[in-house]
Amino acid sequence: MKKISYLLCLFVLLSAFTCENEPLEGDFVNEDIDNPGGGGDVTLVGTWALVDFTADINTQTSFGGIDFVVDFLTEATDSDYILEFTETSYTVNGDYELTSSTTVNGETTSYTDSYTDVSGSGVYSTDGNEMTVDGSFFELDVDGVEMEVLQGEQTATYELSADGQTLTFSQNDVETQNEGGAETTTIIVSESVWQKVE
Repeated sequence: MKKISYLLCLFVLLSAFTCENEPLEGDFVNEDIDNPGGGGDVTLVGTWALVDFTADINTQTSFGGIDFVVDFLTEATDSDYILEFTETSYTVNGDYELTSSTTVNGETTSYTDSYTDVSGSGVYSTDGNEMTVDGSFFELDVDGVEMEVLQGEQTATYELSADGQTLTFSQNDVETQNEGGAETTTIIVSESVWQKVE
């Protein structure tokens, strides 16, 4: 039961940073109206270094009259990780370390995972202060098994600040799914902060 809950939490976490290979829409050199928090002619295009990443995921599942609750909290504790945007796509590469804790019905397990030589790519589009991506900004695995099944189109809110030198992604979603007799409600609160590399 713990593994199922843990996998479900990872699914939710990874889905916060995935996207699809769809044509891009919009102008990627953003002006104030397309670039919330940005001043003047600020752009996403360029290289960004990961400064901070946190995700807090709460999952409540009911199946066969049994209820269980899983809380998953993870944060980047060390990183040398780069995100690079062109006008139509992105790439990621580098290393990062995630310190996580999973609490299943009151019992907590803590652990740290290191990810080295990570690389990936995808496409993105923006609409106002929302970005839709196809691919994944981060890579995760459970017991040595990559969670590639977690790929898919995802949307997050973004903000450029500090005269376009800081990029912040945030997600605050509630999802409810009914499948195979199980009803699952998931609350995701996540944020990643990136600094522009000159």
